[in-house]
Amino acid sequence: MDQKEERLVVSVVCGQAKQNPDWLAIEWPLTVIVNGRQYITLLTSPSHLEELAVGFAFNKGLLTATGDIKSLVLKADLRQAELELAGNGVSAADLAAITCPKGAHCSAVTDGIKDKGKPLSPDEIVGLMQEFSTSSTLFRETGAVHAAALAGEGILVFREDVARHNAIDKLAGNVILEGRDVSSLCLLTSGRISAVVVRKAFRMGIGLLISRSAPTSLGVQMAEELGMTLVGFAREQRFNIYCNPWRVAI
Repeated sequence: MDQKEERLVVSVVCGQAKQNPDWLAIEWPLTVIVNGRQYITLLTSPSHLEELAVGFAFNKGLLTATGDIKSLVLKADLRQAELELAGNGVSAADLAAITCPKGAHCSAVTDGIKDKGKPLSPDEIVGLMQEFSTSSTLFRETGAVHAAALAGEGILVFREDVARHNAIDKLAGNVILEGRDVSSLCLLTSGRISAVVVRKAFRMGIGLLISRSAPTSLGVQMAEELGMTLVGFAREQRFNIYCNPWRVAI
């Protein structure tokens, strides 16, 4: 499905108005059904919707591995994803309680945050972010999407979405569906590093999170306690390391 649509807009430059065509990023409603019950309607970009449904469920603690998925059906109109999970699923009360990254729903990946992979050099971080910045054709055309990627020596999986959380959930869905080992990978994102973003990276078992934007105070505090490394303002030849700098070879 197309990720953009063309509209006529009125451009005003120095007080002069002119009608021009412009590209808009498509925002699409996807309703996620889990074990026959509607959990949420996500407003998303209409791509990799199966990954989004699985990644959302994973990051909410509804599943932990591919084996938990009995079936996954994306309706023909691309507006509904139906997940059938093993067991009785998680109750609404349990879902509401999934807020702390150090809770039981996250304990399975705690050990994966420690010493996996080699530290990245400053040049490697700069190189990855340069590759990341040039990978988003949709952003260059619309200016209205966020991006996230899993990377080792180079970018392995790249996803875009109108919501930065959805882009990361798509990566999580890819990890689950492909059985991908992320213990030596880092996560790149275009958006700010909030506590929610840290939790999602932690759930995946990723120790190094790099953004061209800033982290929040709670995001840094949470990452520090969880043993994760946060790198922000990664632009051109500079970046800031906010906690646990030992994953960067400086």
